[in-house]
Amino acid sequence: MDNGQSRVTIHMASSLDGFVAARDGRVDWLETSDRFDTGEMLTPEAFDAFLQSIDCYVMGSRTYETALNFESNGKG
Repeated sequence: MDNGQSRVTIHMASSLDGFVAARDGRVDWLETSDRFDTGEMLTPEAFDAFLQSIDCYVMGSRTYETALNFESNGKG
């Protein structure tokens, strides 16, 4: 940041029971549609713009492994 101050923004998701992964370790809930109920779409350009707006993205290894597969499955 050019003003010398730090800012932290947290985006966290979990199930109602407080867990990110299912008991068997699955995080397949991450694989969602890119079209929202309002008809809006999450485009690759919008996602790229989001990634350019942050300095660091932290996630667990299983979530990361699932996210890596998005591109090979045509979702990223």
